[in-house]
Order: sequence, then C-alpha cells, then structure tokens
Amino acid sequence: MNLARPKRTLTLAQEEALDRAMAARQTCPECGRRYYFCLPLRTQGCCDPCTQRYELSLDTYLPSTAPANHRLAA
Repeated sequence: MNLARPKRTLTLAQEEALDRAMAARQTCPECGRRYYFCLPLRTQGCCDPCTQRYELSLDTYLPSTAPANHRLAA
C-alpha cells in the first residue's frame, strides 16, 4: 500500500523566484559574473578572481547568453 503523494511540480512563478534567489547568491557584485556555485559574499564580498585580481577560465561561470528578462537556469 503506497500512501505517498506524488511530488508537486513547481509553477513558473516559483521557478523564477528560486532562480532569482540563487542568482543573488551566485553573482559577483563587482564583475557581474554568475557562477555555478554560491559565492562567499558574507565573508569575502565578491568572487575569488575579483579579490585576488586574476582572470578565470570560461568553464567556471555562466556566460550571459539569455536576454536580461529571462535567466532561468533550468
């Protein structure tokens, strides 16, 4: 007997809100690059390349190819 209910799917509004929240944690305030991981914004304030002043490789961050009004990761 299976009493578990099926998992609810996210609405588009919920998915957009989640993407905005993750973008705030993954985007450097200095250079504006969005990374694949959350940045140490509370302790460091920006990404490692901005802190240590070096250039990074393209496979580390998400280059912005979407229009500014739609940046959903999924």
